[in-house]
Amino acid sequence: MNVLLINPDWEGVFSAKGNRFNRPWPPLDLLNCAALLEKEGITVQLLDARASPVNIDQIAHFAKEFDRCFVTTSPIDRWQCPNIDITPFLKLVHLLPKEELYVMGAHGTVSPDMMLSQTNAKAIIRGEPEFTILDICRGKKLKEIDGLSFKDNGSAIHNKDRALLSLNDLPLPAFHLIDIGKYSYEILGNRLLLFEGSRGCPYPCIYCQKSMYGLSYRTKSPEKLIDEVDYGVKKFHAKSAYFIDLEFTLKRDFVEELCNGLIKRNIQFRWTCQTRADTVDLDLLKLMRKAGCKLIHFGVETGSERVMETIDKKISLSRIADGILMAKKAGIDQACFFMFGFPTETEEDRLKTIAFAKMLNPTYASFHKVTPYPGTPLFEIVGERYKESLSPSWTKEHDTDHLIKTIRQALLEFYVRRRYVCSNILFSNPYSLIRKLRLFYNYWKSLN
Repeated sequence: MNVLLINPDWEGVFSAKGNRFNRPWPPLDLLNCAALLEKEGITVQLLDARASPVNIDQIAHFAKEFDRCFVTTSPIDRWQCPNIDITPFLKLVHLLPKEELYVMGAHGTVSPDMMLSQTNAKAIIRGEPEFTILDICRGKKLKEIDGLSFKDNGSAIHNKDRALLSLNDLPLPAFHLIDIGKYSYEILGNRLLLFEGSRGCPYPCIYCQKSMYGLSYRTKSPEKLIDEVDYGVKKFHAKSAYFIDLEFTLKRDFVEELCNGLIKRNIQFRWTCQTRADTVDLDLLKLMRKAGCKLIHFGVETGSERVMETIDKKISLSRIADGILMAKKAGIDQACFFMFGFPTETEEDRLKTIAFAKMLNPTYASFHKVTPYPGTPLFEIVGERYKESLSPSWTKEHDTDHLIKTIRQALLEFYVRRRYVCSNILFSNPYSLIRKLRLFYNYWKSLN
């Protein structure tokens, strides 16, 4: 059997004005799927159109050579923040052979009926795709496969949800199916791989799309994760990596064991992660820095204590400030993320967010519009009229154009100020300064 896994191109660097970059990062979930299939003796190819752009007609022609085709609407780096506009994806799937076409990702997990009606797919894979794909390729009947939605005589059938997998049951990712030289993170480095030590998050933030992760928080064994990193760095010569856990430092013992293992094996690479500012301390950050951590993503979201309570993030502004300061003391760069447009947010709250960003003074600050993703409490708050749409808009709750103006204002006030400019000119190396200027320019251009 020949199987094709497709990560489509999204026709642009940005998912929408004021939204996330569409960076070409390795599709780790598809690499997990490929590894499981290869263990079964199944021939697999992975077509990552985000890293090697090809037009949809070429993909459709190529797909005809395979027995089964699996296409994702959101690879694992976009499970939490899937693209809003799925038009480029729909253009592709309508050209693919529908007899053995399967669709996976956050969109079908949240709205399987809609995806069944809008695609030619034989079935929609809900939730974690790895073992569902394996069952399909083993030839199990659709009605016997958990986590699957399909049509039978015109009626939609939704099998029961699949039990959440154990990350320790996944084999080493099939990194040999990608060209690692095509992946990079401009503020970290090239030859980038993704790794994960956990899935899920126990915090109740109303805006976070977690349907792909399930309700529980699960970790991989530190030793297994160390083996994967060793494999990726030493065999495939990865120079940089992103641990894509939603909250990397949630379990302190896990991070300590991982970092000590990386140091003991002398695994040399630059890496980043994302976490909460209230789950770090100076000793842990110093150990992470020694193990190769160069950058941490912190989701700050707002500079208003009142809005922070509204979004149920369960953290104070003072604790965020403490965490950022400790990262600076440990010698780790910080990328802080802020959003505008939360429920009940006022102009005063937005100005507080800009002021808080300047007070924190992280290495990088990124400002975005709030997106009420289907499947989140925020989406339920927005109202019934958006529940059938995967392109929810806040045009009636907020002036979207005004939010874009606020983002522009925030970017200018943060990056074009004496303290930031002087510190970057006097203390940054030229390459770092160029990266920051390029990031600022590209994001500013996307807002026009």
